[in-house]
Amino acid sequence: MMRRTFWSIGLIASALFATLWTIATAQNRPCCDFRVRHNFKLCLRNCPVQLVQWNWSTQASVWNPLVTNTNNGMAAYHQIPTSDIKCTTATAQNNCAHATACARFSVNWIPNTNCIQGFHEAFGSTCARCQGSGAQAIAHGHLVIQCGTVGAFGFIHWQPRFSDTVVGQCWSNLPAEIHDPVVLKLRHPHTGDMREELVFDLRAQGFLCETVDVDGDGWGDQSYLTLTSDGDVWYEVKKVQGSSYSRLRLRVRDGIVVESENSGEFANLRWPLVGERVPSQIAVPAFFDLPIETPPGWVLESVEMGGGVESGNTPPPSGDVDGNGCVDDADLLQVLFAFGGQGGAADVNGDGIVDDADLLIVLFNFGTGC
Repeated sequence: MMRRTFWSIGLIASALFATLWTIATAQNRPCCDFRVRHNFKLCLRNCPVQLVQWNWSTQASVWNPLVTNTNNGMAAYHQIPTSDIKCTTATAQNNCAHATACARFSVNWIPNTNCIQGFHEAFGSTCARCQGSGAQAIAHGHLVIQCGTVGAFGFIHWQPRFSDTVVGQCWSNLPAEIHDPVVLKLRHPHTGDMREELVFDLRAQGFLCETVDVDGDGWGDQSYLTLTSDGDVWYEVKKVQGSSYSRLRLRVRDGIVVESENSGEFANLRWPLVGERVPSQIAVPAFFDLPIETPPGWVLESVEMGGGVESGNTPPPSGDVDGNGCVDDADLLQVLFAFGGQGGAADVNGDGIVDDADLLIVLFNFGTGC
């Protein structure tokens, strides 16, 4: 009986220490911020652009317990000029974790022309301040520029900018994963067949892309990549023209270049080589001129652009009280010891009390993720 008493006291003391340590460290965990943006100018010579459509999807998740909020939608077609912003947030109990995800766009006329200019942006942050807590933010946007003309042609002047910063690890060393494509949507007027053609694609993780506006016209004239994260990070640009393409590719692992490619129109760019330590700054093109060429006999239905960002950890399985990715004995014990209490990580369903419902969630998901 005495041994059991000492054992119980030991468990309670350990739990109390863990709680106090969590509260103390909660003050010292900053956030991970992410942002991807592209500025563009678009001219279609024989297609008078009048309407644009914007779709968005934002999701913010925090745990424990797991709470996920979303803000998704499809806007009606808008006359130019137009702009909008949509966001969603989630906050865990005791402010142990917070996530924000936003998407934004703007389109306007270029003065004295039939061309348009604007930007598309996805941004947000994830914060995890307590042991066992976590956060994830996902922001996506999709801008559709209507055309509907046979044989339309023109160009896009495209300037990507992005950043993701992991500070103090935020209980995660995962930087944001960035994706930013440009696609032509085509239709055959006689058969009704639809097809897509990729014009440009940018993917990156663990890099900051900064631009310098030398001449003050609002557009960057020089761009540089800077490493923002240890581990496995990459940067890849693919520009497609007909059956050929140009590519920039760089993969870095623990500060050493492990993959490198600069082909096509980028062949003469000074580019890090495999085996080298990554430079503190890497010069990349400040903008990309993307030709739009509709195949003969096809209709250019629309030019579609915009992508998204995902940042933070993957949400744990339901019932993973300690946030280690596995629903096991440790999670079951935390619910049992907290049974009858209010809130906390053991309150798996977030209803304010640790009871049978929380215990059943752990039992039904026992072994998940292990």
